[in-house]
Amino acid sequence: MKLSVAFKSVTLIAGAIMLTGCFMAPGADLTPNKKSKNHHYVSINETLVNAEPVQRIDYGEFEKTSDRPYQYYIGPHDILSIRVWNNPDLSTNQQVMSSPFSAKSSTIRDSNELIRERQQVTPEGVEVQANGMIFFPFAGEVQAAGRTVSEVRRELTQRLSKFVVDPQVSVRVQAFNSQKAQVLGEVQFPRPVPITSTPLRVLDAIALAEGLRDSADRAEATLVRGNKRIIIDMAKLLDGDLSQNHLMMDGDVLNIDNNRYRQIVILGEVNKPIAMPYDRRGMSLNDALVAASGINQSYSNAKGVFVLRSATGQSKPTIYQLNMQNATALLLADRFPLRARDVVYVDTAGVTRWNRVINQILPTTNAINEFNN
Repeated sequence: MKLSVAFKSVTLIAGAIMLTGCFMAPGADLTPNKKSKNHHYVSINETLVNAEPVQRIDYGEFEKTSDRPYQYYIGPHDILSIRVWNNPDLSTNQQVMSSPFSAKSSTIRDSNELIRERQQVTPEGVEVQANGMIFFPFAGEVQAAGRTVSEVRRELTQRLSKFVVDPQVSVRVQAFNSQKAQVLGEVQFPRPVPITSTPLRVLDAIALAEGLRDSADRAEATLVRGNKRIIIDMAKLLDGDLSQNHLMMDGDVLNIDNNRYRQIVILGEVNKPIAMPYDRRGMSLNDALVAASGINQSYSNAKGVFVLRSATGQSKPTIYQLNMQNATALLLADRFPLRARDVVYVDTAGVTRWNRVINQILPTTNAINEFNN
């Protein structure tokens, strides 16, 4: 008698759940209401998608960078190597010392090798004082800061000519200590990078920081120069557009942001839910589904492949729905372009929801049977 009552109770519960459309089933049910005022509903069909598959954008001809010659201007605390040929007593030492950047990591050491080459560091020389002056025998105090090595060489030659017959003077910067730029954010090794006589551009700075991390935003980067912010189109730059490869100056800060603000999230009944970086050069709905290893054929509802998009300047989001019950839907998915921060969701099949309800009811049924026994 008790077993019969328990069986009837379970049957009534199961029947009620079935009649109410499995409203108690676990998991999300994102089937949109086409007449809802809370969102815009759009069906993905031939009139909505592109005429051709979503392709990688070709930026065409790149803009040329400026051909203006680069000049390094000496600054305080730079160390100058000065040589007066045939007069060794008036020449500074030319021995090379190790870079002031030292690290145990082999990866970091490699980047330090590059920086040391840029700095051309030597242990001895003439240091430019805080007031921008240097002292050199027989020439006295000479203004060095704010000038090029050629300008300093000419003045030294002029002053030494009073004491040396036809002086042959060479000047070069041995230690670049006065100017630097910062590389921050999603790079392998954020660090200060010295400004030297070799032009430092954005790609050089990224290379000296050991490259980008997987989490780096490859759409945009920011170059901060004083009160000015320069937006760098990383997609174009990585495609070879050198107009985005800006020359970096003293005090510049290059910030590579995280890509969490430019991701596409793939959820639901897919084989591998992921958040993938958005590539502004072109991504389709097919690309997202492939990145998630495809939809789960055992549990997914092929009619319910949704793209949720919150458009800028609109109060209501837009929900796009694609029916993938036949193979031609893959062609539509290949022609539907995605945007940054889109959410791709694959709905759950009704029988899967029902099985999950049964799996939750069975422990209760077993407990009732145990109690009756």
